[in-house]
Amino acid sequence: MKQKNNARLVLLIAFIALIALSCGLLIWDLRPAIASAVSSRSWEPLTDKFASYGFWTFFFIGLANTILVVLAVLPGQPLHIIAGITLGPLLGTAACLAGVLLANLLIYIMVRKLKTNPLLPQPKEKEATRMVAAAPSNRSRVIMILALYLLPVLPFGLIAITAARTKMKFGSYIATTTLGTIPTILLSTWFGTLIIAADYVLLTIVLGVVLVLVILSMIYYPKIIKRLEKKLAKDMHYFQNNVDLPNKRVYFLAYFITKYFFCRRFRLKSNGKQFRDYQPPYVLLFNHPSYFDWMYAFVPLYPRRINAIVNYYYFCNYRLGTLLNKVGAFPKFLFQPDIGVVKNVKRIIKRGGIVGIAPEGRLSPHGRMEAVIPATAKLLKNLGVPVLMAKIQGAYLSYPKWAKTYRRGRVEVEYRELFTSADLELLPVEEIEARLQEALAYDEYKWQEATGITFKGKRFAEGLEDILYICPKCRREFTLTAKGDTLTCGHCGLKVKLDHSYRFISTDKIPATIADWFDWQKEFEREKIVAGDYQLETAVTLKLPDPEGRGMMAAGRGITILNRDGLTYRGMVYGEKQEFVFKIQNIPAIPFGVREDFEVCHGNTLYYFIPDDIRLCVKWSVVGEQFYYQYLKENGNEQRPNNQDQ
Repeated sequence: MKQKNNARLVLLIAFIALIALSCGLLIWDLRPAIASAVSSRSWEPLTDKFASYGFWTFFFIGLANTILVVLAVLPGQPLHIIAGITLGPLLGTAACLAGVLLANLLIYIMVRKLKTNPLLPQPKEKEATRMVAAAPSNRSRVIMILALYLLPVLPFGLIAITAARTKMKFGSYIATTTLGTIPTILLSTWFGTLIIAADYVLLTIVLGVVLVLVILSMIYYPKIIKRLEKKLAKDMHYFQNNVDLPNKRVYFLAYFITKYFFCRRFRLKSNGKQFRDYQPPYVLLFNHPSYFDWMYAFVPLYPRRINAIVNYYYFCNYRLGTLLNKVGAFPKFLFQPDIGVVKNVKRIIKRGGIVGIAPEGRLSPHGRMEAVIPATAKLLKNLGVPVLMAKIQGAYLSYPKWAKTYRRGRVEVEYRELFTSADLELLPVEEIEARLQEALAYDEYKWQEATGITFKGKRFAEGLEDILYICPKCRREFTLTAKGDTLTCGHCGLKVKLDHSYRFISTDKIPATIADWFDWQKEFEREKIVAGDYQLETAVTLKLPDPEGRGMMAAGRGITILNRDGLTYRGMVYGEKQEFVFKIQNIPAIPFGVREDFEVCHGNTLYYFIPDDIRLCVKWSVVGEQFYYQYLKENGNEQRPNNQDQ
């Protein structure tokens, strides 16, 4: 392998040496013509010299352009004009483009392969291209580089060197740095053609336009680049620090789609009309039983536009993040302190907006309230603005987290004023938190029983086996399968039917509802933790946010270990062996996606673990929560997570 790399290096050096020799010979041959052109202050000696090459004129003009681009300090426009005079606009442009292509290839080899430093201009010009190197994605870099080619003040070589120093792939690099030069080269060669045609009126107009563009670009190009940077730099830093009130047009489009294509499907019913005139700024709290709770809580209040706090995960795809940013959403690390979110909330409130918050932080897997983020009460008191509550019922039963199909029934949303500004000023944080717990608490099964609403859908129980992983009869794990509306244990033969009121029917003694079964699993795992040295271990694929903003990307493989000390990852991360330890006191919950992953937010990033046995996702979430509860108990905090007190 080493010999092969050495051979490649020798070939690269030989190729560059050959080009350098050709360029040197061309410069040597052009010396008299250059001297004559300088002394006579005319391009005619150079034009005549190139014309004397006959058939080889195309080749030598291209080679001369290669020299100019690689040097990165000399303008190429005079040579482009000569190309237009001697070869015409089209053939002249093609010759110059061939030279640019060769120069860009040489620059790429020198920067990327040989790690050399091509000649760079002054620091002022380097600063102008700094933003390109810092662009967050390949698309942003391509657009910014193409924009730079439209600014006459920057030499082609400088732009190509800047592009080569970024993370651009070779295909994008060579296409962008070559095609981006076409407008300037074509204009210059056409200018040369006008000189031959002696069309002085048109020549004067073109020259005037070019001079105006040059002057304007020299004056405004720093502002243009900064404008481009702001427009294109839609990365995580941008999403976390550029939050504003929702864009009216984009928000209306989102409202229209969600109301007429989703809310009607789920038969949404609310008393939202009574609160549309409630004057902002205020905070809108809502419980989180399903994927679409933001929709159920926000749509009935339209035309009020609401800024939502959204899971960091959804902003890892920068295109989706850009859309979310347009509708006023901003990212939050789940179950981790996030000062940036507090600042964004205050910014929106100060601008007279409405902030939508789901204090549970994650959607419920079982249809009852999950633990409420403790800092919510402190935040509300600190803000000191009114708080409305949107109590959502029926959303879990319409589309549970585990379900493969949606169900037709009804979703109800009841709005009410939870706190006034005066309430928050007078009440202590403990009382605010107690009222929050009471107001947010929900039980989908009690609501269904009280209303008598039934839910209909296909494959009614399919997916339940992904969250109910312990058979209540034989106590075996991952033996349950689902077909239609029936769960079956492959070990003991237990059969359970899920009816349209979400109650279990079986000849064996089992929990009555999904939530009862899920809570029984928690207690089952808790007993193991109390009994002794309980530990989980599994092989995983680790995914981390893609630096290019394309979602989550595989970073390596390893093992994860979960015990009373916390969660540990040992394995490869981008080709290096590493170990991460997340202490149990810092992970009050391990969110999971059904048959997708379990995840941890820590250190301003998201760790996304995909176990080889994909069914383990829910178990790691359940056991992690119980380890955290045990930690609280052992350290003198007897308070259980909210969902375990019901």
